[in-house]
Amino acid sequence: MNEEVITKLAKNYCNLEQTLIEELNIDRQSNVSSAEEIWQPVFRRIVPTKFNVEKNVYIIDSHQNVSQKVSLAIYDEQYTPYIFNYGTIKYIPIEAVFAVVLCKNEEDKKGETEGQGAEETWLQSIQKLKTEMNAYVRIQPGVLDTNLESLYKKFEEEKRTYEKQKCSEKSCTVRKPQKQSQTSTRPITILCTAIDNNFEYSEFDLVLKNDKSKLKKMIPNENRSLDKWSDCLNHYCHDRYENKDKLKALADTSEENKSNRTLESLNVGDQNVLLSLMFQLNQLLMLINNPIFFPHESYVKAFKEVISDAGTKKSK
Repeated sequence: MNEEVITKLAKNYCNLEQTLIEELNIDRQSNVSSAEEIWQPVFRRIVPTKFNVEKNVYIIDSHQNVSQKVSLAIYDEQYTPYIFNYGTIKYIPIEAVFAVVLCKNEEDKKGETEGQGAEETWLQSIQKLKTEMNAYVRIQPGVLDTNLESLYKKFEEEKRTYEKQKCSEKSCTVRKPQKQSQTSTRPITILCTAIDNNFEYSEFDLVLKNDKSKLKKMIPNENRSLDKWSDCLNHYCHDRYENKDKLKALADTSEENKSNRTLESLNVGDQNVLLSLMFQLNQLLMLINNPIFFPHESYVKAFKEVISDAGTKKSK
């Protein structure tokens, strides 16, 4: 790739950014914001085609939790094909969702963004959603049962065998107890805003701010190691679960960083925000890579419980 090509590609993203700013500035003058309509094609250009970018949806889990309305959801249809519909309203299972975007216009200065007086903030409605380990699927070595109890039982058996042999790293032929690369995934949270505020300590993973003449990007944990990013995206908040101790035991996490890689090293520069966003966001998406296998049985159980309760109430 020669210098001229690189220059043209970089300039193309600068031009795209300028067009985006102009559209957002026009939208700010409207009484009804359509910011998600403007941001949707931008994210579609940035993320790989394996992902779909849907606007104005809700996220659900098998524990009967439902999020507040999500401006944009970046999700995977290949591994998790179930999108529940109620008319034109879409409900996407949390297992399929890789990133969620909240679009806030200048007029939308409400407490739900950062939690100032609202019963439940937008972020809290996302953070309460729980993925479930309870799938039965064929992988290359054979059929895999990802039910938490089954995985934990197998892990404990392998652990006892390993410890019984008193294996050392160099000579042991017994395999170490197998841990899981994903136990509780969560989506990357993105705020696209025109609100004048200091988002340096925002709870969002990534903030994109329309500063009228310039797009600004803030990642509060840009210096965090990619290993820590991986842990927080693939093993999120086990304490929310009844079987938290088993999840923690199965989680393939480490206190030590395996590398010094950070998102900051993928920042092209403030003069080209969208190009930096493309590299940094896709790096985070690669850390999740594929969603947790869809837990059919868990969602069936949720539907059965609700239908049964409805039938009981009707009979009364």
